[in-house]
Amino acid sequence: MSGKFFEDVNADLDEIARRLASPDAAERRVAVLDLVEAAEPGSERLLIAALSDPDANVRREAAKGLDQFDGLATAQALAAALLDTDGSVADTAAQSLAELKSQEAAPPLLALIDHERAEVRLSAWRGLRNLRVEASLAPGLKALFDEDPRVRREAVGVLAYLKSDATLPALIAAARDENFEVRRAAISALAFGPPEKITATILAGLSDANWQVREAAALLAGKIKAAGATTGLIAALSDDAWQVSGKAALALGKLQVTEAVAALGKLLAHPVSNLRKDVVTGLGDIGHVDALPFLEQAAEDPDPDVRKIARWSIQRILSANGGNDDRDFWSKRGQDRK
Repeated sequence: MSGKFFEDVNADLDEIARRLASPDAAERRVAVLDLVEAAEPGSERLLIAALSDPDANVRREAAKGLDQFDGLATAQALAAALLDTDGSVADTAAQSLAELKSQEAAPPLLALIDHERAEVRLSAWRGLRNLRVEASLAPGLKALFDEDPRVRREAVGVLAYLKSDATLPALIAAARDENFEVRRAAISALAFGPPEKITATILAGLSDANWQVREAAALLAGKIKAAGATTGLIAALSDDAWQVSGKAALALGKLQVTEAVAALGKLLAHPVSNLRKDVVTGLGDIGHVDALPFLEQAAEDPDPDVRKIARWSIQRILSANGGNDDRDFWSKRGQDRK
């Protein structure tokens, strides 16, 4: 780029800097918005300075604008803004911190994980999640015992991103936390673990009092193909929450559990079409010819997506069992492919 371009940019930033010194708070706020729109490297320094403005509206816009920057200077400024006397400024700073990606932004956040205010600890852990720094491992394990369940949940998220074998026992223990959101997060975080070490946790999760925890357990079973959870997954097909039944159906499909075909077929009468879609997907993934009568039934489902998946699943099963396509299958039944 030409020197003239940089001269123009610097001139624009100088003009905005002058407006940031205006005695009128409204003008200063507009200047901050112009800085955000400019999105120039020099804007970062001015936005950081605006975090010290006497007007909370100006500080909030500055905190919001810093979400487009990264690195140590931005992290330090936003971390300090977590202590702002205005709650909206602190909340906005927390949201911007969660957008950080550079690992050099970690130290200011790590300095706040033991802060006396739970909201500050929570925001610090939320900001650390995407950074994936090894230095957060030991403090993260300690934070699993924080008095605030929100902090425990965010610490689980940080540990999940690290995917360290050293965290496995602690995450398994967190799956028994008194707070259901912590339990759900912990079960989801175990996706990196070997099935033989976490199947017992999956089975316990499938029997949890909270349906969202049960759903997470069924999802995890399918994701890691936990064959030892088969019995619990079949039982989960009868869960009161259709979301749990749906995830169990998908998991049984990934595990290709032929014993589940009949139980899955019964769910095709369920009123929720999203569950029926999961069921026909599971039947198709199981791929056994015993699923064909149920899929034939589903091919006439009132929901077009269910019909489409059912017919595709039929074709997959026929092809896997020596058939070239499904035309003969439908012609023998006097139907046209739809």
